[in-house]
Amino acid sequence: MSGVDGGSAGRAADNRRRAILLVGATAAAVGLVAGLIALVVAGPVAGVLFGVLVAVAVACSAWWGSAPLALRLLGAAPADPTTHARLFNLVEGLGANAGVPQPGLFVVADSALNALTMGRSPHQAVLVVTSGLLDQLSRIELEAVLAHEISHIRSDDILSATVAVGLFGLLGGPARAATGTGARALFASLLLPVSALAGLGLQLSIDAHREEVADISGVHLTRYPPALVSALEKMRGAGSLVAAGGGSPATAHLWLGEALPPPTSTRFAWLSRLYDTHPPLDERIEALREL
Repeated sequence: MSGVDGGSAGRAADNRRRAILLVGATAAAVGLVAGLIALVVAGPVAGVLFGVLVAVAVACSAWWGSAPLALRLLGAAPADPTTHARLFNLVEGLGANAGVPQPGLFVVADSALNALTMGRSPHQAVLVVTSGLLDQLSRIELEAVLAHEISHIRSDDILSATVAVGLFGLLGGPARAATGTGARALFASLLLPVSALAGLGLQLSIDAHREEVADISGVHLTRYPPALVSALEKMRGAGSLVAAGGGSPATAHLWLGEALPPPTSTRFAWLSRLYDTHPPLDERIEALREL
């Protein structure tokens, strides 16, 4: 286990650096554009001041505002210690084993099988599950999924994924709308350059192997790979698409499995793919079976 813990510590440091760089670079870019516009309109002094203010506002909003924003978009309610006693017991045990503080626990009322974690640090983490996940998984399957999510907290990849909600995820809606038709699609098409840049930013925010690493780390916690295999198979069969507030494009990258259906049209499909951060469940299941 010491090797796993050391690897988690290294990934946590890398993820914190990634988040700081992304927030700093994005805030500076937005501030520069705003400053140039103000420079043309009001002169150099006003341009510099306005650019700095905008950059600071973007950085602060993304760093401190993304988690509360995501929680509102998810429409999640606090878990009840009595009604959801099994959830509390499993998370408490897994957290103690992983050396992770108890996260805030929330439930999204939806029949889909899905879960996510978010927050600025392990001490401010939030773990969200759907009611369908609680209802349809056995105890050992639920423990396996929760171990996966606890692993996200331990490696601190929740930080970059969380700030990405405010920095880039909000433009996932226009990106999906652009694939359709009508006035809404036309308006969304006008935002294509910005949406494309935000999609690239989201890809940089999310480690390409984030879910597979959490799968392996979660299995190290439970020491029983078949439980996670079974949970992912149930997710594949019953569906992970979240129809409630959790189906917001801004938070789609946070979920354990795909939370949104694919676009109904191939128009600008490349743009939607920029917001797709999940590896196929089939690949993850096969990788776990080889353990």
